Amino acid sequence: MSAVAILTCTPNSHPFLARHITLHEPVKVGRSVARARPSPSNGTFDCKVLSRNHAILWYKNGKFDLQDTKSSNGTFVNNKRLTMGSDENPSREIFSGDIIQFGVEVMENNRRGEKITHGCIIATVTLFHPDGREAKPTYSNTILNNPSITAPSAPGITIESQEFYQLAQYLQEALLREQMLERKLSTLQTLVQHTQKASENGWQALIDEDRLLSRLEVLESQLVIYSKNHGEDTLRQELVALQDDKHHYEITAKESLRRVLQEKLEAVRKITDLEQSLGNAENNCCYLKEITERTQNDLKQLAADHQEQRKEVEQLQKKLEEAKKKHQEELEKVENEKQELIDKLEEVTKQEKILCAKVESLQADNDITNEQLAVMKTKWENIKEGEVDKIITNDDDSTNIIDKNKLGEQNVEIIPISKMDQESEDLQEKLQDTQQLIINYKAKIEELESKVKSSQQEVDKIQSDLDQANRDCNKYLLEIAALEMQLKEAHRQTECSSDLNTHLEAEIEELESEWTLQQSEKIDHDDEKYEPVDSLTLTSPYQISNHLDSEKPHLIDVEKLKALEQKRMIEATRDVKQQILDLRECLLQDGDQYQLMQDEVFNLKNQLDVEKSKHKETFDELIEKKRLLQEALQSAKQSRNEAEQLKNKVKTLQDEIDTDKNTRQRDSPHVKSSHESTHRPTAKNKSELNSLKEECTNLRKRIHAIETEMKLSRKENLQLSSDYNKLQDSHRELEALKVKLEHKAILWKSNMTDAQKEAEQAKQEVSVNPAMTSLSPIPPTTTTTITTTTISSPSCSAYTTTTTSTTTTTTTTATTTAAAAVTAVSGKLDQQGIGHSPDRLSSDQLPAQTGQTKDLVSDLTVKCDKYTDEVRSLREELSSMLEDYQYLRDKSKLLSFISSIPLLILLFAILIAFYPTLEEITATSSELNWLDPDTAA
Repeated sequence: MSAVAILTCTPNSHPFLARHITLHEPVKVGRSVARARPSPSNGTFDCKVLSRNHAILWYKNGKFDLQDTKSSNGTFVNNKRLTMGSDENPSREIFSGDIIQFGVEVMENNRRGEKITHGCIIATVTLFHPDGREAKPTYSNTILNNPSITAPSAPGITIESQEFYQLAQYLQEALLREQMLERKLSTLQTLVQHTQKASENGWQALIDEDRLLSRLEVLESQLVIYSKNHGEDTLRQELVALQDDKHHYEITAKESLRRVLQEKLEAVRKITDLEQSLGNAENNCCYLKEITERTQNDLKQLAADHQEQRKEVEQLQKKLEEAKKKHQEELEKVENEKQELIDKLEEVTKQEKILCAKVESLQADNDITNEQLAVMKTKWENIKEGEVDKIITNDDDSTNIIDKNKLGEQNVEIIPISKMDQESEDLQEKLQDTQQLIINYKAKIEELESKVKSSQQEVDKIQSDLDQANRDCNKYLLEIAALEMQLKEAHRQTECSSDLNTHLEAEIEELESEWTLQQSEKIDHDDEKYEPVDSLTLTSPYQISNHLDSEKPHLIDVEKLKALEQKRMIEATRDVKQQILDLRECLLQDGDQYQLMQDEVFNLKNQLDVEKSKHKETFDELIEKKRLLQEALQSAKQSRNEAEQLKNKVKTLQDEIDTDKNTRQRDSPHVKSSHESTHRPTAKNKSELNSLKEECTNLRKRIHAIETEMKLSRKENLQLSSDYNKLQDSHRELEALKVKLEHKAILWKSNMTDAQKEAEQAKQEVSVNPAMTSLSPIPPTTTTTITTTTISSPSCSAYTTTTTSTTTTTTTTATTTAAAAVTAVSGKLDQQGIGHSPDRLSSDQLPAQTGQTKDLVSDLTVKCDKYTDEVRSLREELSSMLEDYQYLRDKSKLLSFISSIPLLILLFAILIAFYPTLEEITATSSELNWLDPDTAA
């Protein structure tokens, strides 16, 4: 024996017959040509996408190999191509169960411009070794054929193309199995129909056979009668007439019995169908009830979570307001301390002016003393040079006078120096006090900055909590939207179920109409039954009495059945009237609820218009605030640049002061040079002092301008806070609106439960109608009825095997079903002459009212969806406005902090500007103290 390969066509392949190929030698796979035609034992296919020599399949060394022979469209094994355009064509081992694809699908245009798709050959291969074993893949072979199995997978989820291909194959197989099941189901349905027809035909044949047998009996009896030689022809004629009447009566009885049995079988079949559909509807109702209960629980949970989130948001808002109040108090404290610092700065400037005046007076005194010293030095030199002899010859009095004069001059020189020392000490003490005050003020400023930072951190923390709460709120809103989508899906399913209900109603009406027709036909047949009896009155009294005695039990049974049927009909009409009254009350309640819902929708629409106008106004105000904030940012940027310029000026002045100080320290050892340097720096310092005073006035003006800008920014912050409060109020109103909508949803759910009750009543009515149809009178059964019931029962049981599609029922469909059932029952009562007057009028108005309520409910659902979308958009705009307000608030805080920076820089610059003058004053006092011992010498 040789190895065998079996190629089986797949559903998505170009159609071909299954191939059984023996592999005692390599087999060529390719397109059919004139010399090679396709057959079940070769690899030639009638397919345009294949090449002439497409691939080769062979068996060698216990393995099945497949090789592509440089085909144009390629060969694939399990959706992997054998060659990728290279010159080498390696072979690949295949196994049983692999899917082989020769070529790919190609599209082309025909002469008329239409696109034609040419399919490829896709086959499932089954391989058998020469010993009969199937070539199934092993684990090692799968690893060799799929190197991606052993390769380390990348982080994350990685899905190979092979897995996709296997998944696609599984889906195709499932689709194929589903199609096969559908075919089997259709064949079963046709088989059931054929068996039903065959049973009906057999039953009809039996009835015809029975009829023929009875006819034969009649003819035989007539033949016997005719064979007897009666003398009287009249007797013979009467007997023939009696036989004919008997035959006619039997025919009519059998025909009526056949009709009744047929109607019974049809009614039983329809009842089984209705019971199946009713069971499916009940299952769907239970499923929908579970879904509604689950959604109600979810909504309750969401409402509780939403309430908790609202409480958390309110707590966070309270904390935010407290933090704002604390921040405002801190700002007020900072402003007060700033004002105190400015007042103290003014006092220091006044003291500076006083000290400058004192310095000028001391400088004048110093000049006078210097002049006196110069005069005394010249006198001293003159005395040393030219008047030595005069001093010797003079008496003691003159020397005493000179000594006194000298002492007086010395006293004149000493007194102002002591005063200057005292004043310099006072100035040093004051300078130390001012430095101490400056240090204290710096410490206070740092403390205030730390407090401001801590309060800002608290505000940021509270704001982050508020953002988290808003995010949670948005998440719950998304969950609510998802539940609303589920509710819409349930409504869509209810619409689908309404079609089934209408179909069931139509079947019920057909059953009722058939039942009424059967009743009328039955009455006609009863009349026909009694016509032969009337004809018998013309015959002999003996025959009439015999006939009446034979028909008397049947008539008694018929009367009993009629009385029982009439009683049941009266009870059924009473129940139907009660159901009509209940349905009328339900419809009136639905109308009242609809009116209330319409009023609420109108109120909601008005509130929504008001909210839209408010939102538009707040949006315009926010745009204006944004513009003002941009202007404030520009002014803050300008003030920052000016502060940097002032800082640079202060640095240059400090450098000049340092250079002057260094030059003065270098020139201090020489007295004369020190005197000259003291005169020059004082003039220079005066000019610098004047320039610094001018800068101080300019800086004061700048401070005043910055303060005005800060006041404006403060006003803007207050305005923004008021806008924020307004937005919070609107947010609260929207929350209240949301609560109202939730309350309405609860009301709708209660209405849904009421509608479910009505649906159950309608189901009971549907169950009552088949029972009424099953109460039709049945005449006494014979042997023929037994046979027909035994024949028809398989058909009924076979027919009950058919499945009905499951549908869903909801509130609106239940009400429409009830209304349609009411109309059908009322029509039946009208036909039979039982129900009239107001009940009929209300049942006629029920379909219109139910249709109107259905339309109104659909309009309400559309409007509710529209309003929910608008509320969602308003919430999104409100969140964007809150983000804008947060941005504006941060910018205003940054602006206030930036505006305080120039004040600090100005204070530092003033201190640095005054420091060299004070240092020079202290330096001059020290130099004068240093000069005292020289003058004394």
